[in-house]
Amino acid sequence: MALLATSAMIVPMLAGQASAAPAFECNGLWTGERAPNPLHDYGDTDQLVSVSADSVTDAWAIGQTDDFDKPPYGYRTLAMHWDGIGWHHARMPNSKKTTWDELHDVLVLSSDNAWAVGSEDTGPYGSLIEHWDGKSWTIQDDGTPDTYLNAISGLGPTDLWAAGSTNYVGNGLILHWDGHSWSRTQLPGTINFRDIVELAPNDVWAVGQKPTRHYLDLTIAMHFDGTKWTAVPTPNPLKLHNEDENWLTSIAAVSSNDIWATGVARDPDWGIRDYPFTVHWDGTKWSEVPTPDPGGSTRDTDLYSVIAPSSTDVWAVGHVGNEPDYRTFTLHWDGSVWTTLPGARRGQMGLFMGADAVASDGAGGLWAVGSKSVPGYSGYATRIWHLCPA
Repeated sequence: MALLATSAMIVPMLAGQASAAPAFECNGLWTGERAPNPLHDYGDTDQLVSVSADSVTDAWAIGQTDDFDKPPYGYRTLAMHWDGIGWHHARMPNSKKTTWDELHDVLVLSSDNAWAVGSEDTGPYGSLIEHWDGKSWTIQDDGTPDTYLNAISGLGPTDLWAAGSTNYVGNGLILHWDGHSWSRTQLPGTINFRDIVELAPNDVWAVGQKPTRHYLDLTIAMHFDGTKWTAVPTPNPLKLHNEDENWLTSIAAVSSNDIWATGVARDPDWGIRDYPFTVHWDGTKWSEVPTPDPGGSTRDTDLYSVIAPSSTDVWAVGHVGNEPDYRTFTLHWDGSVWTTLPGARRGQMGLFMGADAVASDGAGGLWAVGSKSVPGYSGYATRIWHLCPA
């Protein structure tokens, strides 16, 4: 990753505000940043699941919030914006059709063009798609039936892809935006797509899980060649019992023959704790790559998000621990092997969740988002971390 500074600090600056801009310590460790929590009463929830940035002064993080003891009950949208100085709570509308709105992913194309996708209600589900025009967020698709969206990717304002399922879990669902409207492709079979990445209009991948007759969940990866979607075989590390679960949770691409996906394998019915795995596409096939598992047989270890700036610089994040005590879990690929990085500093512990919980900060570093349980009021609070390589 190309740094904007060669000294020990990266200092994003805004015109006329250089003295107020934060100095990021470049030590290769996660550092907690101040994150707003709009609700912080007993039982309240504030959590972030996705982050995206187009520059050092423009990033968005999204998630949901829930007021435990105040109607209307249920999740409501949550958005925060980074302006180069700090993170600030931003207004994001909720649907008037339901009292349950969840955002799952955000994509920032420019300072006046960002998209967020998610779902409405608790089942059956409807769509929730919101757009930022540089001034405000507005709902662009509200409650289209049988639409549960987990992820969004794209190359420009007239070429976007969103992925999910018709239910949780229903048929595989892919949406495409051409600059005017969303078209819909429903794939046969029970599929939940967790993430999607576009390399070119004729080179798009979607990954997730597919229940089968013999195993509860098997991994799935599907590729779009510009004409049709085709399933491509993927590894499944856990195939011992009918209840085994194998998920692909996120995907990131360096090039058409250098693509990474993270995964989680688990079977709580048989006492098999969550353990992480990674798979790599070399242009011909998907192969499993040895992946550290610090939780072992006593703690859950999950990978939920991956970013791939180059073939020798790939990052994957998740968490390790047992409910409700989790620590951040970070892996780095140097072109040869995955290495575990130290977790966030004590007092800043938490968990990364969401297919795009980590993103480039536009200056050679990384943003990551998540949440942390707060015993003081038995709720959850937002967490935002920054990492600047040493």
